[in-house]
Amino acid sequence: MGRRRKRKRIIVRPQKKLPKIFTCPNCGSTVVNVKQDKKNRKVRVVCGNCRLAAEFELVDGLLPVDYYNKFVDLYYEGVIKPQKEEVLTLEELKSEIGEESELATSGEESIEEVESESVTKSESEEVETESESEESS
Repeated sequence: MGRRRKRKRIIVRPQKKLPKIFTCPNCGSTVVNVKQDKKNRKVRVVCGNCRLAAEFELVDGLLPVDYYNKFVDLYYEGVIKPQKEEVLTLEELKSEIGEESELATSGEESIEEVESESVTKSESEEVETESESEESS
């Protein structure tokens, strides 16, 4: 008599998936998206943090990873350069803040006027409803 045959164990390994969000070569943050526009046959690779961007023609068979790799290659070749940020001096910043505060104070006056008008309207409506209730009784 023989033993029962043992079943062969199948080891299931999960397949690795390709990433959809990538690391920016300029700022180092993980916010680079690859957007494919199939209508216009364009692919746009954009960093959400530093706004470094590139646009490619859509090629059948290429995945978002391939476009990201092209994007990184162009960056290191010097073809793509990050946008320059505006640097404000302290005086410019103070002048901008002063202009904003002047606009805010002029806006507050108009708000107060509107509130006073709405209060007088609501008071007149209350008087009307009181007179109607007295007439009905």
